[in-house]
Amino acid sequence: MAATVIAKLLGMLRSVLQASIYGTTAEANAFVAASKLPLAFFDMLLAAAVLGCFIPVYNSFAGIDDVDRDEKADRFASVFLSFIILLCSILALVGILFADPLVSLISGNLDFETHRLAVRLTRIMFPLVIFTGAAYTLVGVLQSKGSFIAPAMISSISNAGVVLYLALSGDRLGSFGIYGLAIAYLLSWLLQLLTLVVPLWRRGFKFRLSLDLKNPALRRALKMAPPIITGSWLSPAGVLLGQYFASRVALATDVSGATTIFDYANNIYVIIAGTLTYSICNYTFPKISRLAAEQNPEGFAACVRDGLRSALMIVIPFAAAALILAGEGVSIVYTRGAFTPDDARATAAALRPMLAAMPLFVVNELLSRVFYSKNLVRIPMYAALCGIIANFCVGLALIRAGVFGIASVGAANAAGQTVSALVLLGFAAVRIKGLLSRGLTLDIVKLLCGGAMVFVLCLVISRLVGGDPYSVGMISNIIRAVIIFLPSAAVYLVWARLARIGFGS
Repeated sequence: MAATVIAKLLGMLRSVLQASIYGTTAEANAFVAASKLPLAFFDMLLAAAVLGCFIPVYNSFAGIDDVDRDEKADRFASVFLSFIILLCSILALVGILFADPLVSLISGNLDFETHRLAVRLTRIMFPLVIFTGAAYTLVGVLQSKGSFIAPAMISSISNAGVVLYLALSGDRLGSFGIYGLAIAYLLSWLLQLLTLVVPLWRRGFKFRLSLDLKNPALRRALKMAPPIITGSWLSPAGVLLGQYFASRVALATDVSGATTIFDYANNIYVIIAGTLTYSICNYTFPKISRLAAEQNPEGFAACVRDGLRSALMIVIPFAAAALILAGEGVSIVYTRGAFTPDDARATAAALRPMLAAMPLFVVNELLSRVFYSKNLVRIPMYAALCGIIANFCVGLALIRAGVFGIASVGAANAAGQTVSALVLLGFAAVRIKGLLSRGLTLDIVKLLCGGAMVFVLCLVISRLVGGDPYSVGMISNIIRAVIIFLPSAAVYLVWARLARIGFGS
C-alpha cells in the first residue's frame, strides 16, 4: 500500500501540473479525449482478461511436483505473453487506423480543430496498449511469485516520466507542447514495462517468444476470457459514459470544459479508491486462486472475508471524510494557473457522488476476483452489464431532467457501481459457502456506523470552521482539512477498537 501511495501521489502531481498548464482549454479537451481512448479500449477488451485469466491459470500449477511446477508455470507465462503482445499490436493498429470515428463516438461535441488535434494525439498514444498488455502479464507473474512492491511501484515510473516532461517543458513549447505530452505518455509506459525486467530476472523468470496456440493452459485461459472481458467493462465503460454525459452537460449548461472537469474528478477518485483498494485486492488474488485450486473452501472463505473486512475498514472512513472535504481536496490539488476556482467547484460537484459509492467499488473489485478464482466468470459479467445499464439509465434521466448539472455524471457512475456490487453480493451469498458470515455482516454494520460518525463529525467541524474552500489558498485549505479530518479519524479509531474490528480475522 505504501508503494501504491507513492505511485498515486506522483499520478496526482502529474494531474496537477497538467491542470495548471492546460486547465480546461481546447487542448486539454483534445488530450483527455485522446488519452482515454487507448486505455479505455485496453481496459474494456483485455485488462481484466489478462489478470483475471492469467493469475488463476498460472497458480493452478500448484498441484504439480515442486521440481517442475515453476518451470511449467513460466512456460505458460511465455506463451500467454507472446499471445498478448500479438493481440495488443493488432488492437493498436486498429486504433490508429480508426482514430477519427473513435474520437467522434466518444467526444462528439468537439469543434473541428479540437477534434483534429484529438485524432492526431490518439494516433500517437495508441501503441501504449502493447506496453500495457505486456506489463499487466508480467505483473501477474511477479504477484504470483510473491513479489508485490515492484508491481505496485511501476506506475511511479510512468507518472514520474510525465511529471518530468511537464516540469521541464511547462508552456514553453507552445502548440507543440501537447504533442510532446502525448509522446511523453507513450515513452513513460515503455519505461514502466522495462523496469519489470530486473525483478523478473531475480525471480528466475525468462521470457521465450512462443505462439503455441495449442498450449492447454493457454486454451483454458482463453476459454475464460470472453465473460471476464465483459465483466471488466464497468469501470472503463463508466469513464466512456462519463465523457459522453459530460459532453451533453457542456451543451446544456454553462459549464465549460465539462469533459475535462469530469476527467479531473475521476483522476482524484481513482487515486483515492485505487490506493485504498488495489493493494489489498492484488495481494489477495494469487492467494485465493491457490486456495481455490487446492479446494480449500474454509481457508478460501476466511481469506476473502479478511480481505473484504480490511479494505472496508480503510475505505469507509476515508469516503465519509472525503465527501465533506471534496472542495478542500480539489482546491488543494488543482486550483492554480489555468485551473480556476469555478473549475474546482464543478470538479468537486462531479466527484462527491462517486466518493459516496467508494465502498461499493471495493466490493466490486474484490468479489470479481473471488469469482474469477473459482472459475465462476459469468457472474462478474452479469454484474458489470447490470451496472453499465444502471449508469446509462440514471445518467440519461438526470441529464434530461437538468437538475444536477455536472454532478449528474458522478451520480450515474455511482449508480453503476452500486447495482453491480449488489448483484455480486447476491451471487456470493448463494454460490460461495461461508463467505458472507454473520460475523462479517456484523463487522460491516459496525464499520458503516463508524463511517457515519466520521461524516457527521466532519460536517459539524466544517460548519464551525466556516469559510469557502474555493476562495482561499492552498495552505489555508490544508489547515482546514487537517482540523476537520484528524478529530474524526481519532473518533473512528476509538470506535473500531471498542467495536473490536481489526485487520484480518
